[in-house]
Amino acid sequence: MASMASRFRTRAMADLCYLAVMFCAFLVPSFAELRRIEHPIKSDRSLSFLVVGDWGRKGLYNQSEIAFQMGRIGEKLDIDSVISTGDNFYDYGLKGVYDPAFRESFTNIYTAKSLQKQWYSVLGNHEYRGDAEAQLIPFLRRIEKRWLRLRSFVLKTEIVELFFVDTTPFVDKYFTEPDHNYDWRGVEP
Repeated sequence: MASMASRFRTRAMADLCYLAVMFCAFLVPSFAELRRIEHPIKSDRSLSFLVVGDWGRKGLYNQSEIAFQMGRIGEKLDIDSVISTGDNFYDYGLKGVYDPAFRESFTNIYTAKSLQKQWYSVLGNHEYRGDAEAQLIPFLRRIEKRWLRLRSFVLKTEIVELFFVDTTPFVDKYFTEPDHNYDWRGVEP
């Protein structure tokens, strides 16, 4: 009898999990839409990209060496784009749209011809320690056409969709951490 009750509970939990997944998959998208950005694929129906994160070090801490290697690999793979996962400007993000750290950590570092492709980026926690909004406004795209950063979005191609989600606001300790100030504009309710 105890074994039957255990099987029933296991089956009920499995059914509940299935319903939760179905809810998330079908109903949640109707509540919130992420911006969708289209990216073309190659004529052979392939897509190649590099992924990098935690890079904004003004060329120090091996950033320049890694950028050089990224250029070599990017050429070999004939990449279509670069995906940046955040923490692009250490330690305190950008101070504003005219902060020289943008050029010192991005434009002047990723100079290889193969890296002159679209960069798709999201914010990391270090960006929130500076002027997070400055990195999201279109002005930086006028300075550097490769740059595209949004809080969250979907990169859509014919063969795959990539979801970019800014998870920093979901980490409770960043809201209470006494050692740092965070720029929560556009995030706080």
